[in-house]
Amino acid sequence: MPAWLRRNAHRIFHPLAGADAATLATVLRDGGGVGPLHLHRVATALGAAAVRTPFDALERRRVERLIGRSPAAPPPLFILGHWRSGTTHLLNLLAQDPRLAAPDPLAVGLPWGFLGLGPFWRARLEAWLPPDRLIDPIPVTPTAPQEDELALALMQPLSYYHGVFFPRRLHQAFRQGVLFEDCPPAAIALWQRRLEHYLAKLQLRVGGRRLLIKNPAHTAKLVELLALHPDALVLHIHRDPYEVYSSTRRMLRTLLREFALQPYDPQAVDGLVLDLHPAILKRFDRALPLLPPGRLVEIRYDRLAADPLATLRHIYDRLPLGPFETARPRVERYLAGVGDYRRARHELDASTRRNVRERWAFAFERWGYPA
Repeated sequence: MPAWLRRNAHRIFHPLAGADAATLATVLRDGGGVGPLHLHRVATALGAAAVRTPFDALERRRVERLIGRSPAAPPPLFILGHWRSGTTHLLNLLAQDPRLAAPDPLAVGLPWGFLGLGPFWRARLEAWLPPDRLIDPIPVTPTAPQEDELALALMQPLSYYHGVFFPRRLHQAFRQGVLFEDCPPAAIALWQRRLEHYLAKLQLRVGGRRLLIKNPAHTAKLVELLALHPDALVLHIHRDPYEVYSSTRRMLRTLLREFALQPYDPQAVDGLVLDLHPAILKRFDRALPLLPPGRLVEIRYDRLAADPLATLRHIYDRLPLGPFETARPRVERYLAGVGDYRRARHELDASTRRNVRERWAFAFERWGYPA
């Protein structure tokens, strides 16, 4: 495939092309319309859902028969933290451990049918993967570890991604999809069933390896995660609030530019980002008493970036993941391969810095970042 076509494939095949028909119908009904320039992307998604429906139904029944028959697996490890706090870097490092397994791009882009993809179709679908994550220059390869939020967005309507796709309800989708605010109990129950099904499906794929699940939106849902997996391990990472705010704002504006199916106001992102962080951490703190000692480790991004091997050893010493030396050679090779990666610098004007300092004072105080 030509490089220009691969880089722009997402403008033809929207992520919603991986959704089931019921989810697609619901989000289109509630989304508030589609701009004329994006009708071809919706038509592609509808066609893809129609073609896949019988095959996805067969795979779903097969998975439901197999769940519970496979040998017991170790509890999952959840990587949590606000967007742009270093969760992706941490995921990529831990994914070098052969004992851990994260979903790959096709597992999140085609959550209903990824187990049934034969080599022929897998190779052709992988050719359409973008060369990088769009929000930063981190490459997207067929085996690159991914977060599960997009998969959940394609399996049910409760996800912040639907606010990115339909930005007329940007704030509502984030408040509901991240914080479960004003959500009917039936919608939350459906989200839980879909997550349970998806994790069980991933476990069938990876056998006895420990699932490695990274998702910033799950930071606010630790109570719900522990209801599904009471023995789960949790790794929480945090970062300088100014950098988190600036980078998250840039990330959301980039996602809107690439995936919004309606006109939108980029400035709408600013207040949303300011509001979410304290609400996310409040929900996260509610769940902490449910975690006994030895099941939670919290780290700083700046220390991970400065000395990743020492930070990983600290994690392995405090969580029952096995000896770090098993993973260390692969981690070192990965670090050597990304040694020239340069993080983007984010400048904030004085007024914005003041807003972040005032609204996120809890973060500066809690983790000792200079305000």
